[in-house]
Amino acid sequence: MDTKNIERYLTSFGKEVIRGSKAALSKAGKGGGNLENSLKFKVVADSKGFEVNFFMADYGTFVDKGVKGAGGEIKSGKHKGSYGGRRHYVTWDGKRKDSPYQFGSGKGTGSIYKGIGSFIRKKGLQPRSEGGQYMTTLGLKIAIVKVLWIKGIHGISFFQKPLGHAWKTFGKGLLKNLGKDIVTTVNKTQIK
Repeated sequence: MDTKNIERYLTSFGKEVIRGSKAALSKAGKGGGNLENSLKFKVVADSKGFEVNFFMADYGTFVDKGVKGAGGEIKSGKHKGSYGGRRHYVTWDGKRKDSPYQFGSGKGTGSIYKGIGSFIRKKGLQPRSEGGQYMTTLGLKIAIVKVLWIKGIHGISFFQKPLGHAWKTFGKGLLKNLGKDIVTTVNKTQIK
């Protein structure tokens, strides 16, 4: 069967999801980095039909869906107060859901401290002495990790929302393009 129209259509769908995801990251102040650069898609054909596969850096799903905190109390500072740790995101079909991830669940593979170190450098938060010398970030890392551990991280749905928007926009034309491919295939078969 001729599948050019459906493949072209699914490619446009994938491009729209990636474009929307990159725009959402930028809007949330998280654009221009490794996560944005890692966003990709591929249209794959197999014996059952077509799939659009999306790819991103491993931590992208945590940014998209958030991470529940352990809950507890922060006794001082800007984030002083009691927190339940509940965090949520908005699914591609517009439903608000609790994050499936949680700090301290034992399911993660990396250390949050490594990511916090690069965050501190990227944001220019590394402390300096009066003489201008850079100081260790250990204390700052511990403070940031404690706040994240207790409060959690809200998901920004940077992938979920564009996926839903693209599905609403492109879903309507999917059958139309499939129909075009079927007509093309039938016409080619009749010519032979």
